[in-house]
Amino acid sequence: MIRMTPKERLEARLAGKPVDKIPNMNIFMSIIAREAGVSYREYVLDYRHLVKGNLVCAEKYGLDSVGVISESRETAAYGSCVIYPEDASPYADPLLIGDDHDLSKLIRFDPLENERTLDRVKGCELLHEKAGADYPVIGWIEGCLAQAAELRGVSELMMDLAEDEPYLEDLLPLLHEQQKRFAKAQIDAGADIMGVGNAVSSLVGPRLYGQYGVFWDKAITEYIHGLGAKVKLHICGNITAILPLIKDVQADILDIDWMVDFGAAAKFLEGSKTAANGNINPVSFMQCGPGELERLVKRCIEAGTATTLISGGCEIPSAAPDENLLLMDRLLYRQ
Repeated sequence: MIRMTPKERLEARLAGKPVDKIPNMNIFMSIIAREAGVSYREYVLDYRHLVKGNLVCAEKYGLDSVGVISESRETAAYGSCVIYPEDASPYADPLLIGDDHDLSKLIRFDPLENERTLDRVKGCELLHEKAGADYPVIGWIEGCLAQAAELRGVSELMMDLAEDEPYLEDLLPLLHEQQKRFAKAQIDAGADIMGVGNAVSSLVGPRLYGQYGVFWDKAITEYIHGLGAKVKLHICGNITAILPLIKDVQADILDIDWMVDFGAAAKFLEGSKTAANGNINPVSFMQCGPGELERLVKRCIEAGTATTLISGGCEIPSAAPDENLLLMDRLLYRQ
């Protein structure tokens, strides 16, 4: 088969058509910072480092996309005080929404005027300029529940959801409107796919996800589709119990973490509009030898369907040896 570009490869695979290689959709963040020669803090704060590292990683490790995932840019844009450690993930301190549930503190930001969101938009623009002809560019926004957790705190939000706190009826629509603005700005700048990160959804169970999560995930997916882009929904953790609800979201790609039965999930999604992506334990990339990694990759391939994509279940740690990352990509090529 003629060698395909990553963009051609992903489009064909999502359509269930033959490909020269199953797309390699590994998520890199700290590895991108490392390959750009900067600290994680610099990677997060300056889109030029992010773009540089993306381009290096795509070429070196055979990734079939480039993207702007790093952290919740929205958290700072809403007005939170965000701490940026040198080599760790940013975090808000203090939390913006306290026990009084006062939403008046939240800034209704313009993604093109706020420094943190504009930096991501510029990242999409530069990736599109430098690699968009050959690579799909993946933008990134937070899902409504994930963003609520960033502003309120995970434990606090879990209690609020369980107790049906009234303020949630005002908060989630507000977050959704900002979601739309940020997604559109990135798509206008050149993003082909919008990543929607909603990891906290794996913690709430079917009842609460059904009440507070699936409606907003489906609404943002429909909105993004209306703009002509695809959706990659990322809910790491064990989503087995909420998978029937997630299927109704109709995202184009669904990341499946390592603790989910990948074969069962792929078969459940077969024939729907959603392709399963996963689901090697990211820690395995650091700990296992070549023989074991080959077994894990082949297990995912054999358990999948005609649209299945392959990646770690979540971000691959920076300590993963190069030989494992390179071996994985080689195993994805059709023999």
